[in-house]
Amino acid sequence: MKNIRLAKGAAGLCLAIVALPAQAAVFEWKIIGSFAGSGRLTTTDTTFAYDAEEPIAGQSVAGYLVTSMTGIFRNVAVSLMPPAPDKAPFFATNLLYPTGIAPLVDDGGLVFKAGQTTYGLFSSLTCGGDTGACRNVARIGYPGISGGSRQVTFSISAVKAAVPEPSSWAMMIAGFAVVGMALRRGRVQVRYAGR
Repeated sequence: MKNIRLAKGAAGLCLAIVALPAQAAVFEWKIIGSFAGSGRLTTTDTTFAYDAEEPIAGQSVAGYLVTSMTGIFRNVAVSLMPPAPDKAPFFATNLLYPTGIAPLVDDGGLVFKAGQTTYGLFSSLTCGGDTGACRNVARIGYPGISGGSRQVTFSISAVKAAVPEPSSWAMMIAGFAVVGMALRRGRVQVRYAGR
């Protein structure tokens, strides 16, 4: 009876632990160029997302989904727009590659609003047909720019890296505890032969 209660208690504890979410990664972002701004991005924990609707073959479309974007861009507060494939004014995936190596976003890029204006930050495969000099550069676009976009420098730095789900750590530690208890022996009285 005691073992059944112990098993039920352990099962309840495991269920409570498994329900804990993972912690997200936070990055500081900076855009330098004719348009400038900075702030913070929050991405999903360790879930690598894939965008199946990406129209350009050969362009990487996987990354960490950006869940929030805060900061200042062109002296106005920034808010992240939801991913909106094939909708005006920009195609958007809101995926980030936190590798520190260009491109940090794909050609769908991040779509955000600063004031009443919607902007698209994306990776450009080409600059006006020149595939060499401008390959994988960051570009910022919005409906009022003639030519559609301008080249900028986009950089990120990790403030807090993603942490694996607490449930993974807790289950591992609980497993070691269970194995340790199973291997533990009860006290044995020493008896000498002949007595």
